[in-house]
Amino acid sequence: MIIDSRENSSLSEEVITCCELAGIDYEKKFIEVGDYTFGDVVIEAKSMADFLASVRNKRIFNQISNMEDNYGKCFVMVYGNISKATEYLNAVKNMNYYQQKQWAEKLRRMVYGAISAIALNTNTTPIWVTSHSEAANIITAMRYNMDKDVDLQKMLPKKVRSDDVRVDILTQITGISLDKANALLEHFGSVYEIAGLEVKDIMVIEGIGKVTASNILDALRSRIEVKY
Repeated sequence: MIIDSRENSSLSEEVITCCELAGIDYEKKFIEVGDYTFGDVVIEAKSMADFLASVRNKRIFNQISNMEDNYGKCFVMVYGNISKATEYLNAVKNMNYYQQKQWAEKLRRMVYGAISAIALNTNTTPIWVTSHSEAANIITAMRYNMDKDVDLQKMLPKKVRSDDVRVDILTQITGISLDKANALLEHFGSVYEIAGLEVKDIMVIEGIGKVTASNILDALRSRIEVKY
């Protein structure tokens, strides 16, 4: 793991401690983009107060853009709670109690909005935890598990099988429930007939859109292994 040499926070100290305990190699050196990197992963870490400041001046979105230009897997790690980050309002002169409450609520909504905007509108994953210790443990765990092969299919619950093999085949395809599988078979008659259709033909079934219809044809027509 590479830790940005400019990172001299309680978080970076905790990350180093976690790395040493986990037997993970690390080094501190200048990183132009992000605070922590390993492989094709980059993490921009911010205390809640820093995150709020970067949202208000819009710097966080420039940082995300730079990360996505240089790395395949990007994360923003936010640590701390909002109440702690807005305590400075108590010391602001010429601001009464009611105004302080208004601003605290405005900043709270700003945090929620920024995190949801990052999740919905970028290729960067936001992670919010309550302490630098939790953040350090997650960052270290990400590095520890980076090289491990994880077969999620083995972890997912198996679908309940029906008495109809055709239904079982169709329900293994992403987006196809038991009801949709039965509707497809009732309308088209067989899996063979479905495989010969076009996307627009399959979309006549209620609840099946273009993406799901494409998934069906990809699965039924493919000559190579298809995984979902």
